[in-house]
Amino acid sequence: MIKKLFLASALSLSVSLAFSQDKTEDVSKMVREVINVDVDKSLFKTTAPTPAPTPATTDKKGKKAADTPPPTDTPADTGAVTTMPCPAAELAKRAQIWMGEKPTKYTKSNCANNGKGVTCQVSFPYKIKELNPTDKVEGEITMAVTIEAKEGKYRYTINNIKHKATVAESSGGDVYGVVPECGSMKLTDLSWKHIKSAAFADAKIVADDLKATMAKFSGDAPKKDDW
Repeated sequence: MIKKLFLASALSLSVSLAFSQDKTEDVSKMVREVINVDVDKSLFKTTAPTPAPTPATTDKKGKKAADTPPPTDTPADTGAVTTMPCPAAELAKRAQIWMGEKPTKYTKSNCANNGKGVTCQVSFPYKIKELNPTDKVEGEITMAVTIEAKEGKYRYTINNIKHKATVAESSGGDVYGVVPECGSMKLTDLSWKHIKSAAFADAKIVADDLKATMAKFSGDAPKKDDW
């Protein structure tokens, strides 16, 4: 049993280290997951390298014979395995597709591909359900989203999750903070608890959306209407 736990821990550590991690990152203040992705081999047929022609030979009279052309037929793949690790380029395309999607529950801004991966700023409207709220905390929940791709896997990171009130002096700031940025005098413990709960629920919505897109073959993405 102990041996199994040790192997599981080692595997988890190896997956985490598969992507480079900035030493300045605080992993306790983010939502992060590495997801392995396999695809149908038939969707990504690889072209075998063309063999070189057989060198020319000479006959008994010293006359040069023509080069023998290389074989044109490649043996069929008869292996039982029908899947393969998803190419990094395909996962990068899927991330681009997610970046271009326009969800109804939140908005994306400042989306870019910085070479390391796709990044976007996401914002959710935050509204109070109470009829006569004590705290003026209506505003938005914001967060940064990054998707990085490697062969056979991708990693998404959701961090910088913050609450920004319309009335600036009531902003809670970093939702991982024990005390809100504006202070507990302007934001009660109960209000801060509700904001945190809403923020983490919003982050889950984003994670579920991007995982759904990253699971689909890029060729199946809806085409833009030129009209």
